Amino acid sequence: DGTATNVTYEYGLGFTPDLVWLKQRDAVRGQNWYDSTRGAENVLFSNDTGAASQETAGTTLGSFDTGGFTVGTGNGVNANGGDFVAWCLKANGGTTSSNTDGNNTTTIQVNSEAGFSIVKCASISNDPGTYGHGLNAVPKVIIVKRISGSSGWQTYHESIGNASRIELQSSAATAGGVWNSTSPTSTVFSYDGLSAGEDFIAYCFAEVENFSKIGSYTGNGSTDGPIVETGFEPAYLVVKGSSNSGSWLIFDNKRNTTNPRNKVLRADSSAAETTSSTIEVDFLSNGFQLTGTDTDYNGSGRTYIYMAFAADPDTEAPTVAKSFSTVTY
Repeated sequence: DGTATNVTYEYGLGFTPDLVWLKQRDAVRGQNWYDSTRGAENVLFSNDTGAASQETAGTTLGSFDTGGFTVGTGNGVNANGGDFVAWCLKANGGTTSSNTDGNNTTTIQVNSEAGFSIVKCASISNDPGTYGHGLNAVPKVIIVKRISGSSGWQTYHESIGNASRIELQSSAATAGGVWNSTSPTSTVFSYDGLSAGEDFIAYCFAEVENFSKIGSYTGNGSTDGPIVETGFEPAYLVVKGSSNSGSWLIFDNKRNTTNPRNKVLRADSSAAETTSSTIEVDFLSNGFQLTGTDTDYNGSGRTYIYMAFAADPDTEAPTVAKSFSTVTY
């Protein structure tokens, strides 16, 4: 619960988080994204298209700490008595480097073991352009957001290909691509969504065996829904309709510690958490099963994309140590 005073939350993450995505569960609040490349107190909201904003010191996420993070007094991160959830990922402890693999120089920090990198381009010189991501593996999800001005959260997902995009702040189905009709490689991704001189932040995800799974499935509209094999028990799952409209639905093993996982938040919405009888997921030892009929995630014949992170079946701790965790406070 929030406390209305500056407080450091040390959750035994085992790492200093570099991406903290947090949301108040019991109120209408924004989906707050902070990363250590842009720095604490610099927020983006995945539920809107606004530019990054530097918040007032002491009211927002104050720092990325060993094993957790510090929040200030602002309602968006620490409303008195409010219930919050935060999804945390490690990149490289805030240590960045310059990358010249593409025709635009990027600033990157990378956790190759977990298949995650944060990529910043301060000023685009070539557009369409290529940008080094540092993963040494082909990313299957890339989320690009302009920093200095309004724009959609342009999202590449391998399952929808390089001729299409989907936007994190929107429930709409796929639209035309911004990837120069070029799939990412193990060193660079292509992007043509901005103009010369503009800047962006990107979050890149490569699939890691027994830790993360990125793919798609087809719904059947039944309470005995599809079983999607990931090869591990999920700790976190996000699902989005691609052939039809539908919100970005988020499930995890901290807000729901047992099946069914039916406490629903939406990445594209500031709405409070709901408990649903028609949007339910069972986390299985080797994947997940849809057990509801809502068309946002299980419409008959509709196609959906997903990304899942792992938990050990016994400990519910991530199988790639010190890289990912979900916490509530």
